[in-house]
Formats: sequence, C-alpha cells, structure tokens
Amino acid sequence: MKTTNQYFNENPAALTHERTLKLNIFDIDFSFLANNGLFSCDKVDAASITLLENILPLTGHLLDLGCGYGTIGIVLARINDVILTMSDINRIALQYAAKNAVANGVEAACIHSDGFDNLEGMYDNVVLNPPIHAGKEVMYKLYSGAGAHLVPGGALYIVIHKKHGAESSLEVLKGIYAECTTLYKKKGLYVFRCVTKTEGCL
Repeated sequence: MKTTNQYFNENPAALTHERTLKLNIFDIDFSFLANNGLFSCDKVDAASITLLENILPLTGHLLDLGCGYGTIGIVLARINDVILTMSDINRIALQYAAKNAVANGVEAACIHSDGFDNLEGMYDNVVLNPPIHAGKEVMYKLYSGAGAHLVPGGALYIVIHKKHGAESSLEVLKGIYAECTTLYKKKGLYVFRCVTKTEGCL
C-alpha cells in the first residue's frame, strides 16, 4: 500500500518521533500525543487555537472534521456540553485523536472518513481547520458537505489564512450557507461562522 508524508492522506509514511504537546487554554491544561507525519506535529497549531478562542458556546452534536490528533474537538468537548464525533482521512491521526480523547477525559466517536463519505446523521456544529495543501477542490467539497450534514440553523466554523484563500473561501461559503459571519480577522487570519437556513425560512 502506498504511503506518503502528506498529513491529509489515508496512509501516511511510517511515524518515527512521537512527542507530547502541552496546551493551556480556558484555564485548563491539555496534553496531546503527536508524531511526525501529522499536521502541526511539533506544537499545537496557532490557527486552531485562534479558532477555539472565537467559537461561540456549543450544544448538541459536534463534528471535528479533519480532526488530526484531535485538538479542536477535544478542547471544545471539555468546555461545552456536546456529543463529539472526530473524523479524518488519515488513519494514524485518528488513532492519536482517540488516544488523546481518553487522556484528556473526553468521550468521542472516532470515524475514519474521506470527507463525509463514512459519516451519517446530522450535526449541530462542524469545526474545520481545512487541509489547505489538499487543494481548493477538496476544501470546497468539505464546505458543501458540512452544509448538507448540519441541522437547520446549524453552524460551520472555519479558520483560514488570507494567503490560503480566505476571501475566495468566503465567497464560496456565502453560496452554500444562509449567513456567514466573520468572528475574527487579524493579521491575515480569519474565523468564519456559517449558518444553514432555519427550517421553514425562505
């Protein structure tokens, strides 16, 4: 089976350097196992932290789409009353996400899926730090897939840099969602909240 060093592929190359990453956020200490071949394996991604700091209080079913080793979903599940699902195309990343959920006292369903291929049901909220290097076609497919798997009035949260296509992404998102709000915009980094139509609205 073919392997690759790209974190957004199903079977990454052999992992050789496991490390523990520490994060204190919302006055809670978190610890995450990571390894080379996974996204942001040397430290918790700064954009992910910005996303966490700008998400509104959540309830219901939460999907961490493209979860990597689980940072975003795990933190949100610790501070909100949610039912957490984490998914990723990268099987190794998903194994680490499952380990990290247990280590940080979080219950989560971990599902191997290429986008929404293996995901069923509907979610109240979806969080996404999109796989920029996978290309715009893949990113936009995730945007539309999230819209199709959100309950009426459900929200997709995205963090993305301007240099990685934030402004073009926003235009695509506006074509999918009833409302798109910029929650954060600073130094070329954006956090968007995109909400589906409320049932019964025109």
